[in-house]
Amino acid sequence: MLVILAALGYWTIDYLYFPNHFLIPHFWVVFFYMAFITLLVYLFSYIGLKKGGDQQSSILLGAIVIRLILTLAFILIYTQKIKVDSVLFMLNFFSVYLLFTTFEIYCLLRNLRHQIKK
Repeated sequence: MLVILAALGYWTIDYLYFPNHFLIPHFWVVFFYMAFITLLVYLFSYIGLKKGGDQQSSILLGAIVIRLILTLAFILIYTQKIKVDSVLFMLNFFSVYLLFTTFEIYCLLRNLRHQIKK
Protein backbone atom coordinates (compact mmCIF):
# COMPACT_ATOMS: atom_id res chain seq x y z
CA MET A 1 0.00 0.00 0.00
CA LEU A 2 2.84 2.36 0.87
CA VAL A 3 4.48 1.68 -2.49
CA ILE A 4 1.32 2.73 -4.33
CA LEU A 5 0.93 5.89 -2.24
CA ALA A 6 4.57 6.81 -2.78
CA ALA A 7 4.29 6.20 -6.53
CA LEU A 8 1.20 8.41 -6.67
CA GLY A 9 3.05 11.10 -4.72
CA TYR A 10 6.02 11.08 -7.09
CA TRP A 11 3.75 11.03 -10.12
CA THR A 12 1.68 13.93 -8.76
CA ILE A 13 4.74 16.05 -8.02
CA ASP A 14 6.18 15.36 -11.46
CA TYR A 15 2.95 15.78 -13.40
CA LEU A 16 1.33 18.72 -11.61
CA TYR A 17 4.11 20.79 -10.09
CA PHE A 18 7.33 20.21 -12.06
CA PRO A 19 6.47 18.67 -15.44
CA ASN A 20 9.51 16.98 -16.98
CA HIS A 21 11.93 18.67 -14.56
CA PHE A 22 11.62 16.75 -11.30
CA LEU A 23 12.22 13.09 -12.14
CA ILE A 24 15.29 11.61 -13.76
CA PRO A 25 15.01 9.56 -16.96
CA HIS A 26 13.77 6.05 -16.21
CA PHE A 27 12.79 7.07 -12.67
CA TRP A 28 10.20 4.31 -12.50
CA VAL A 29 12.88 1.69 -13.10
CA VAL A 30 14.73 3.04 -10.07
CA PHE A 31 11.52 3.16 -8.03
CA PHE A 32 10.42 -0.39 -8.76
CA TYR A 33 13.95 -1.75 -8.40
CA MET A 34 14.13 -0.28 -4.90
CA ALA A 35 10.66 -1.62 -4.11
CA PHE A 36 11.74 -5.10 -5.25
CA ILE A 37 15.01 -5.03 -3.30
CA THR A 38 13.21 -3.78 -0.19
CA LEU A 39 10.68 -6.59 -0.48
CA LEU A 40 13.44 -9.18 -0.82
CA VAL A 41 15.40 -7.83 2.13
CA TYR A 42 12.26 -7.55 4.23
CA LEU A 43 11.28 -11.15 3.53
CA PHE A 44 14.82 -12.32 4.28
CA SER A 45 14.82 -10.35 7.56
CA TYR A 46 11.34 -11.55 8.48
CA ILE A 47 12.42 -15.17 8.08
CA GLY A 48 15.46 -14.41 10.24
CA LEU A 49 13.27 -12.91 12.95
CA LYS A 50 10.99 -15.94 12.92
CA LYS A 51 13.97 -18.28 13.37
CA GLY A 52 15.14 -16.35 16.41
CA GLY A 53 18.14 -17.42 18.40
CA ASP A 54 21.73 -16.36 17.87
CA GLN A 55 21.37 -16.08 14.10
CA GLN A 56 18.74 -13.37 14.29
CA SER A 57 21.09 -10.39 14.35
CA SER A 58 23.43 -11.93 11.76
CA ILE A 59 20.57 -12.43 9.34
CA LEU A 60 19.36 -8.84 9.81
CA LEU A 61 22.82 -7.40 9.26
CA GLY A 62 23.38 -9.71 6.29
CA ALA A 63 20.16 -8.49 4.71
CA ILE A 64 21.21 -4.87 5.17
CA VAL A 65 24.61 -5.54 3.59
CA ILE A 66 23.00 -7.37 0.66
CA ARG A 67 20.69 -4.41 0.11
CA LEU A 68 23.61 -1.99 0.21
CA ILE A 69 25.66 -4.02 -2.30
CA LEU A 70 22.72 -4.44 -4.68
CA THR A 71 21.93 -0.73 -4.42
CA LEU A 72 25.52 0.30 -5.12
CA ALA A 73 25.66 -2.07 -8.10
CA PHE A 74 22.45 -0.54 -9.44
CA ILE A 75 23.82 3.00 -9.05
CA LEU A 76 26.98 2.01 -10.90
CA ILE A 77 25.10 0.40 -13.79
CA TYR A 78 22.51 3.18 -14.02
CA THR A 79 25.04 6.00 -14.07
CA GLN A 80 27.17 4.20 -16.68
CA LYS A 81 24.23 3.58 -19.03
CA ILE A 82 22.22 6.78 -18.60
CA LYS A 83 23.70 10.25 -18.43
CA VAL A 84 21.77 12.42 -15.99
CA ASP A 85 22.27 15.55 -13.93
CA SER A 86 24.12 14.34 -10.84
CA VAL A 87 22.27 16.58 -8.36
CA LEU A 88 18.88 15.55 -9.72
CA PHE A 89 19.91 11.89 -9.64
CA MET A 90 21.04 12.17 -6.03
CA LEU A 91 17.80 13.87 -4.97
CA ASN A 92 15.61 11.35 -6.76
CA PHE A 93 17.54 8.25 -5.81
CA PHE A 94 18.07 9.03 -2.15
CA SER A 95 14.49 10.19 -1.65
CA VAL A 96 13.36 6.78 -2.90
CA TYR A 97 16.10 5.01 -0.91
CA LEU A 98 15.14 6.77 2.32
CA LEU A 99 11.45 6.14 1.70
CA PHE A 100 11.96 2.40 1.37
CA THR A 101 14.49 2.28 4.21
CA THR A 102 11.94 3.96 6.48
CA PHE A 103 9.33 1.43 5.41
CA GLU A 104 11.69 -1.48 6.08
CA ILE A 105 12.72 -0.21 9.53
CA TYR A 106 9.10 0.45 10.50
CA CYS A 107 8.04 -3.07 9.53
CA LEU A 108 11.01 -4.71 11.23
CA LEU A 109 10.46 -2.75 14.44
CA ARG A 110 6.81 -3.73 14.40
CA ASN A 111 7.79 -7.38 14.06
CA LEU A 112 10.41 -7.05 16.79
CA ARG A 113 7.78 -5.69 19.18
CA HIS A 114 5.73 -8.82 18.58
CA GLN A 115 8.83 -10.96 19.26
CA ILE A 116 9.49 -9.17 22.56
CA LYS A 117 5.89 -9.58 23.75
CA LYS A 118 6.08 -13.38 23.32
